[in-house]
Amino acid sequence: YAPDPASQKVSTIGGNIGENSGGPRCLKYGVTSNHVLGMKMVMADGEVVDVGGPALDPPGYDVRGLVVGSEGCLGVATEITVRITPKTESVITMLAIYDDMSHAARSVADIMRAGIVPLTLEMMDNTIIQAVEKGGSCGYPIDAAAVLIIEVEGVSTGLQEQADKVNEICMATQCREVRVAKNQAERDLLWKGRRGAFGAICNLSPNYLVNDGCVLRSDLPEVLKKVKETADEFGCPVGNVFHAGDGNLHPLLMFDSRNEKELEQVHKAGWEIMKICAEFGGTISGEHGIGHEKRDAMHMVFSGNDLNTQRRVKLALDPDNVMNPDKVIPLPPEGESKLPDTKPSVLKRLGGGQATGVSEAMELIKTAGSENKAVRPSGNGTFNGLGNMPSQQAIVIDSLKMKDFIEYDQDNQFITVGSGVTLAALQEKLGENNQWLPIRPPFFKPESTTGSIAAMAAVGPERLAYGAPRDMLLGLQYIDSSGSMVSAGGKVVKNVAGYDMTRLMTGSLGTLGFITETTWKISTRPEICKLVSAAGTFENCFKTALKVVNSNLLAALITVVPEDGAFKLLIGFEGLEMVVDSQIERCSEVMHAHGLGESEQTEYPVVEGCLGGIFETIWKAPYVIQADVVIEKGTDFHNQMKKIAPTSHTLLDVGGGRIYAGFDSLKAEQWSQLDSLARQCQGHVRILKASEDFAKKEDMFGSYRQEWRLSHLLKKALDPQGTFSPGALPGRV
Repeated sequence: YAPDPASQKVSTIGGNIGENSGGPRCLKYGVTSNHVLGMKMVMADGEVVDVGGPALDPPGYDVRGLVVGSEGCLGVATEITVRITPKTESVITMLAIYDDMSHAARSVADIMRAGIVPLTLEMMDNTIIQAVEKGGSCGYPIDAAAVLIIEVEGVSTGLQEQADKVNEICMATQCREVRVAKNQAERDLLWKGRRGAFGAICNLSPNYLVNDGCVLRSDLPEVLKKVKETADEFGCPVGNVFHAGDGNLHPLLMFDSRNEKELEQVHKAGWEIMKICAEFGGTISGEHGIGHEKRDAMHMVFSGNDLNTQRRVKLALDPDNVMNPDKVIPLPPEGESKLPDTKPSVLKRLGGGQATGVSEAMELIKTAGSENKAVRPSGNGTFNGLGNMPSQQAIVIDSLKMKDFIEYDQDNQFITVGSGVTLAALQEKLGENNQWLPIRPPFFKPESTTGSIAAMAAVGPERLAYGAPRDMLLGLQYIDSSGSMVSAGGKVVKNVAGYDMTRLMTGSLGTLGFITETTWKISTRPEICKLVSAAGTFENCFKTALKVVNSNLLAALITVVPEDGAFKLLIGFEGLEMVVDSQIERCSEVMHAHGLGESEQTEYPVVEGCLGGIFETIWKAPYVIQADVVIEKGTDFHNQMKKIAPTSHTLLDVGGGRIYAGFDSLKAEQWSQLDSLARQCQGHVRILKASEDFAKKEDMFGSYRQEWRLSHLLKKALDPQGTFSPGALPGRV
């Protein structure tokens, strides 16, 4: 289980869900939300609901993503299903020592800019070093201005070269020395100091207040300087220990709570530090949460309408406000039911209503609402039939004018674009700097839009290596049913200010609002992409695929497809050429050991991938389904599916537990049997494409599930008139 909050010795998984906890390893693996598959929840009315589960992407809104980080305000998680990850083969731990903290901050930015994604990039300043070493030596030089704990991990081949590159970058940014842990004991000692840093403050001060704002990596030197100036202004000694790789600060402001003046000053200093983070385009909390203490600071980064929208989410699931009442969302003025629609007091967001094409769409939606007409958001129209058939005639409003590249920061690896920007145009723009958005959505065309990716949560088998849209979307803006703008998230990689409206909107199929812009976390392009393939029986292909899924070979995609009366296993590897060649050599040995035929190798293009032709063939069928099941049940679903209805073509994404299948015909009884089969395999199935007559009669998401009620409650709260795509949700709501 990859998340590793510093509090892991005492904190619970349930608490980590409440706060969406991070930790040093989240730089590479992501925060808690990236690893939670489902949970059993007790709602405010006492109902017990299963949200999500072991199979990916259940139909309906991403309630699981919404609940993670909600600080116990939306329900109580009593049982949690998490994703586990194979351990990697090797790790190299380094301690980089600096005489100037700004030089350490520059090393952080340069390492990430080079396309290296370390396992950890942790910084401690001299104050923290002194505190830790007073409690027992951990190997930190007490005369250093700052140290970085840097780890790289992966397959053994090429790992030393990565470590050498990190060393080179550090020395080029005026690092005094880079030490390498020689064994596990030395590694453990370095981490003992980092994990005990907060507690070590007792060696310097009776009390401390910690802030955890998050800023862009490139802003760290300037922000750290301003944090020090603020601490000095209010007379608070400060120490810094934080997740430098993702810009998540942890300034520890020291004081004595028995001194009322010091207590007053430390709170003022903490408030000013949150303002600094917001002024630099960051957020007021990266992982510790809002609670009561930072509630009023939410005005710094959200508009009144943003906060009122989040309050409606709260009341949809907890109408009597019994779950952690009055936490997180600022209270409206006395006697009022909502906050005034003010702008964020500090954060300046780009785009919004000023972006091309947005104000026109806002007016159209306002008019539709006033005339009780329905609206169906659209990109270029490729997937307008996705979801259930609308229950009433709807006005189609497209995003094709929203083609602004609003902000592109190649050093901090994010881009904000209008939702009408095509995926092809986005990849072309990013390719100028050897970067890309690592998504290859099945069935997409070159003119398909980035807004469609967000609305559909579209992703292919490359998810195994890179994650899904919910993992890459840092923020978005959308038009609500009143025709007003709502902002969610931001542009920093860690952000727990308020409820996770970004994940709620991702995959919502245009039923909650019109997404106008999206902010994506982007990556350096892999040096090479290679496919290794081998033919055999379905059973042998699947067994081999399972072996690779659970190995530390780190494949980018693992699929099984029919070919010439037999089956073929296709496994892709992406990254540095020397690493990929080693992975393929070892993978070929696994294929041979499991009875597959001679393996073949081919290179494939980074952006297009290697499966486009297969998906194109599947989409030609009149009926297309997507089933998501527990990975090991993939063979059961595949074999039983063929007995229920003959398929024209299939693709089994073993790494994601997903099956795509095309059918020349599909009857209601067969659809019901497929739905039951998916449930037996601990998953679900949806229809992506069907005839109009079939869609009129059948729910494209299968039979009713208890958790859909939560999606229906959220739909009613956020779109009370049913303006957006009425009837499209699971359950025909």
